[in-house]
Amino acid sequence: MRILIAPNAMKGSLTADEFANAIGEGLLKANPSLELIKRPLADGGDGTTTLLVNALNGIFIHVDVCDPLGRKIQARFGWLADSKCAIIEMAEASGLDLLASHELNPMIASSFGTGELIRSALRHGAKKIILGIGGSATVDGGLGMLMALGFLATDHAGHKVSLGGDGLISLAHLSFENGKDDFADCDMIVATDVTNVLLGPNGAAQVYGPQKGADAPMVVALEKGLSNYLSILETQSGKTLGDVIGGGAAGGIALPLMAYFNARVINGASLVIELLGILDELKLTDLVITGEGSLDVQTLNGKGAAAIALAAREAGIPVIAIGGLINDQASALFDGMFSIVNRPMELSEAMTNAYELTASLSFELGKAIGIYSK
Repeated sequence: MRILIAPNAMKGSLTADEFANAIGEGLLKANPSLELIKRPLADGGDGTTTLLVNALNGIFIHVDVCDPLGRKIQARFGWLADSKCAIIEMAEASGLDLLASHELNPMIASSFGTGELIRSALRHGAKKIILGIGGSATVDGGLGMLMALGFLATDHAGHKVSLGGDGLISLAHLSFENGKDDFADCDMIVATDVTNVLLGPNGAAQVYGPQKGADAPMVVALEKGLSNYLSILETQSGKTLGDVIGGGAAGGIALPLMAYFNARVINGASLVIELLGILDELKLTDLVITGEGSLDVQTLNGKGAAAIALAAREAGIPVIAIGGLINDQASALFDGMFSIVNRPMELSEAMTNAYELTASLSFELGKAIGIYSK
């Protein structure tokens, strides 16, 4: 039996590679005759660049950039020389993990450093840029990114607006003559794992603002600023952007890239599946095993486990999912869902011992698969 092992990371516990290795270890211990193909997944968030660079024989290029609060740090992007493709994670320069909890404030946190990474990739000769936008600390609509790319952002009096979400409120004019030509021959893809639009109860400010340090008054201010910003983007580009699926991800950073540079917003997991050639692997596969930390309603909204399950279903291949937490909301996607938690335990214990628990569960699955495949 040929089994494709394609999990997402188990965030806070296992990388996607470690997750796949734990599954494989347990399966082979129970059934050494199994043929295993490991294809760890990512969905545009943390780990996407590393996964693709390693799988596609790329390299890392390091760049000095600003963090969300303007402090100098070193970040990196992936480089695939053959295709002149740069793979950038927004979290490298503008991520939540770069800030201490007391520093979180989307009114001042900026995507400027992400713009610096994009600018560096363009100067390196990129003809294609894949921008993964998971894990950001910002709700600035990508305004900081535009400013790093040479855009001038001013208020009604002609003064430069401040960086961060606060600048969106007073923004009146955007000029882009200094930046647009750099993108003339570059295909820009924005990879996301969420489907939120920019404004409203499911938008960037109301859903993600509190996660990034916004209190109730800040959420109101951010919503006002994003609404003003959207009006400017739509007026200048002639495009309707408010209903773009995924336009609310990472504080709305995809929308200015769509407005000015014809960027495309794509489900990150589906993109990774395509780039890694997993669709071809499915043609020779008998069973798919995937997973992530929590299999719940969020899984349905474009996560890696959902993307591989849908692809497998289309190919007529059964899919098993492994997770820490499992919820019936996600059960329709899979032919079986299994939790690694094998007894009552604290979350911290489950996360600390995730590898061993995954291997143990996979051992039991391997025994069952052995019976089934006889």
